[in-house]
Amino acid sequence: MKTLILLSLVIVVGWVLFRPFTKKEIDRYNNKNNWPNMDL
Repeated sequence: MKTLILLSLVIVVGWVLFRPFTKKEIDRYNNKNNWPNMDL
């Protein structure tokens, strides 16, 4: 059971870190003038 939870956690973390970024996220990251009104 512990192995299953650990494995699913690793998969979720890997998916969040290595997922392909959308163009909207890249534009928001590159737009440095957008710092005050960043919607989280």
